[in-house]
This record gives sequence, structure tokens and C-alpha cells, in this order.
Amino acid sequence: MTSDHPATAAHELRGYLTYTDYGDSPYWQWGKVVSAFNGGRKDINIDIDNERWVVSVGYQEGGLEPRPSDAVDGNLREYRVTAHGEKERKLPLLIQPRLDWSSDRRPQSVPADLGLATNVKLEQCVNLDPEEIEELIPRVLRTIAKKAGVDWHPEYFTGTPHEYSRVTQYERYLRADREYARKIVRSDGIFHRLFHLLADQEGSKIVYSADNRDVVGYNHQLRLPTRAVSEMFPDGTRHGLQLKHYHPEHVRKGDTGDDGELDPLYHPKLGALFKKGLNDGAHPWHEIDDLTQELEETLINVLEWADVPTKGSTSFVSDWHFDATERSEYEIALFDDPTPAVEADQESVLITTMTRLSDRDQDVLERVARTDGGQAQVGEIADDTEWSTSTVYRALRKLGDLLENENGNVSFISAKIRDRVRELVEQLDETVEATTRIIEDTLDVDPHDLERKGRAWQNWLTRYGAELVRDGEQPTEDAKIRIREILNTYKSVSYDNVGEVLEYGRIAWINAGRDPATFDEAIVVFNVGNGNTMSGRARGLIDRHAPG
Repeated sequence: MTSDHPATAAHELRGYLTYTDYGDSPYWQWGKVVSAFNGGRKDINIDIDNERWVVSVGYQEGGLEPRPSDAVDGNLREYRVTAHGEKERKLPLLIQPRLDWSSDRRPQSVPADLGLATNVKLEQCVNLDPEEIEELIPRVLRTIAKKAGVDWHPEYFTGTPHEYSRVTQYERYLRADREYARKIVRSDGIFHRLFHLLADQEGSKIVYSADNRDVVGYNHQLRLPTRAVSEMFPDGTRHGLQLKHYHPEHVRKGDTGDDGELDPLYHPKLGALFKKGLNDGAHPWHEIDDLTQELEETLINVLEWADVPTKGSTSFVSDWHFDATERSEYEIALFDDPTPAVEADQESVLITTMTRLSDRDQDVLERVARTDGGQAQVGEIADDTEWSTSTVYRALRKLGDLLENENGNVSFISAKIRDRVRELVEQLDETVEATTRIIEDTLDVDPHDLERKGRAWQNWLTRYGAELVRDGEQPTEDAKIRIREILNTYKSVSYDNVGEVLEYGRIAWINAGRDPATFDEAIVVFNVGNGNTMSGRARGLIDRHAPG
């Protein structure tokens, strides 16, 4: 747990606060205030704690019916109050009635057991923390009522909002130094990595939009439903959210303004946005502190995964509302970057599956890989591969760890798997002559069986940049295998995974029709970084370094 990071700032918030302490009285009394202003007034200047606010009031016809006892013609009015503070602070409210309607008149949006209340809808509060909103509502309304000359109970809207109060949209942000922020949105940045690895989750709708007009990272948004966020943070239930990296509408060309002062808007915002639409519903207002902490924890972890330092303030730039030097009151957990773990898991699935492919399976996989978008119809696959439809379906069952079949529409389970398979297919295409020559030299089989038996072994050689230096068929020498790509594959600084890699190679060797004892006794030479190599017999390396 850590709190050695900047406190995030609120950017925008939507929701509604329901007050029951005085029933519907605040609603009817505020109607008198609006009437005193002849139905509306603009540019009302008020002062709250030495901050100037400019307020407008008015009304609109609502969609709710009055009770028979209400002296109202037509539908009930809803009253608008919009207050603009200094430094782009905004408090837009819509005051609505909750009149304890009988069951035949009660709107579906109003809980049956609510009773008399007054609802204050927050229409997009900007640069205001939740507690500031609660404090400002009664003070702004009380001050306006005083200017209108209307009696106003000083305790209206000062109590705790009812448990039915909700937040429907809520964004917290940090302003990151532009040079550091580029790590987030570049082609190999954390936004791309998260999307690349999570986008094809079954049942999830993940959207990544990247707008680079004027500057890279002008407006990048990654919308993640609950399931995807839970994959990023395996510590329990999480909320769906939207990650944002964005500049102002008019991108600053330099970090100083015309007046020579430093301009914080040269640097982008990084935001985490809770949205009702990405979750099962709105979030309880009385639990908004928990949501604030979760959004802040998400931002700090994303920055850490992007290799942007979060301690101190050198990575951040203060603006009117975000203070890069202010330490957060929330202790948050730092999690390991999920992308290498997800990538390694998918790579393991890929390697395991491809080393066990039959001729039929390989044809089906390659056919899907060669299509635009990595999607194909079962009928198209059957026509192009000349395998029967039933045979294609059998292959798809075996390829279930790589491909998914939804009503005859075949696609890869993830963009990562799709791109990796395409890479292997392209490598095999480029080395077809070399492949045939290697197999002819190392397998004593009929030429017609070369492709069928040698494919898995060649896949393994290609995947790891390996080569069979000598085949070990002479009685006086062992087979020798050189592997160059283990470090790149596993992003590791050690050779702990060599046992797993060799186990896959042994399976491919056997599938190619060769004696397993020859592989077990083979001398394996592999890179361990910094130009160094290590070696050992295959069987011993498998036993010593196999996972678990």
C-alpha cells in the first residue's frame, strides 16, 4: 500500500442527490424563488468564500404529473440552476419533485418506498470534488433565495443525501508531463498493450479510439467493461471505466503562453472515468469515496505500468485544480503490469497448441490467419482448404485455445494470438525452401510425408530462432541445438523458462518421427543475455527448469 503519489483532481461528475429531511418543501419553495425572478434570471452575481459565482435560474416543463391535490396545471416544472465559478468551475443543477405518488401515478424511475423528497440532478459538474458539491448546493440556493427576497429555510439540502442518491459519471485526472505521457499512447504504450491483450475477451466490448490530430495523444480513449478491468486488477470486483489521455481543443505549441508564463495546458491530462453504461448501473453516492480511491488507484497503476514515475512531482504538472505537489490521502495498492502475464499465458497456449497440430488443423489455422481481420466463415475455410465442413469443425474443436467459432463465424480469441500466428505463417512462407532442406537432412521419411511430419518441428525451430547445428545421427556425436530467442520471447533476465521451451521442442521432435532419446541427449546452447551463452543436455535442462 502506498500514498506517496499526487492526489488526483475531479474533472467532471454527473448524478443525483435526493433529500428527504424536509420532504418536498424545498421544491415548492424554490418555485417561489423562480417566480420572484419572473420565471428566470441570468447573470446573478454572488460571493461564496471570496469566490465570485455567476448564476442563472429558470425552469422547464417536466415529464411528471402532479397529484390531484396539487394546484398545478399540466406537468410539474423542473427548475434549472447553473452556477459558474472561477477557474472553470461549474455547478449545473436540476431541482425535481418526488411527491410520494400513488402506485398508478408513480414514475418507474422513482422507488416505491421513497416518500416525499426533493431531487437535485447534477448535470455535469466540472472541477468540483463531491464534498464541494454537497457544500455548495445549499449555500448557492440560500444566497439566490435571499437576493430574490424569498424566505428560505437555512437547513434545506444540508442533511445527508438519501441512500438512493447515485453518481452516474465521475472522472478523476492527473496532468502528466508531455514527455512522460508519450509513453502511455505511443504504439507500444500501455493503452495499446491493454487493448491488444484484452480486446477479444468473449462477452466484452472494449473500444480503443486514438485521435492524433495536431499531436500524438490528442485524444485517446480506452473503454473497458468490468470484466476487462478485473483482468487488470485481480483483487476482487472492479468497476468498468474509460481511460483517457487528452489535450485541450486547441493544442498548445509550447509550454509558455503569450505572457511568458508557464502554460500547464501544454501537458495532457490522464483521466479515469466511471460511467454507468460500462457497469450494471449507477454507483451509490454514499460510497463515492471508495470510487474515488479506485479511480486514483487505476491511474497510478497505469502510469507505473507505462514506466512513468509516480513518486515525487517531476512527472506531473500543476494546473488550477490539480496540484502535483499535494500528496494523496488515499493509500492504494500497486499491482504488477498485467500485460506480460497475459501475453506469456497466450504465448504458452499458442506454443502448446501449434506443436500438436495435424495437417488438417494447420490448414484451417493458416486459412483464418491469412484473412483480413483474422475472421472467416466455416464454408469459406472448407472451400479454400478442400477439407470437408465436418473436418473443419473437428479442427476448430481442437483449435479452441486459439480460435473461437460463433455460429460458423471463426475468429482468433485475441488480437495477440492473431498477430503471432500471422507472424509464424509469414516466417514459414519465407523459409519454405530452407524448411524442406532441413527436414530432408534430418528425417528419413518419404518426401510426401515431409510436410505432415516436419511441420510441428519446423514451427518450433522458427518460433525460437533455433537451429539444428548437427543432427546426432552419427554414432560418435550428439545432436546439437542452438536457441537464440528465449529472452525475447519471455522478456526474462534469466533462463528459468528454458525447460518449458525444450519440453515443447521434444514434443515437436517426437511428432516429426524422431527418436526421443536422441533429443534427450542433445546438447542445447542458448543465449542468457549480454552476449553470454549456456549449455546442457536437453533432458537435464527440462528436469531442472520445467515450470513448477
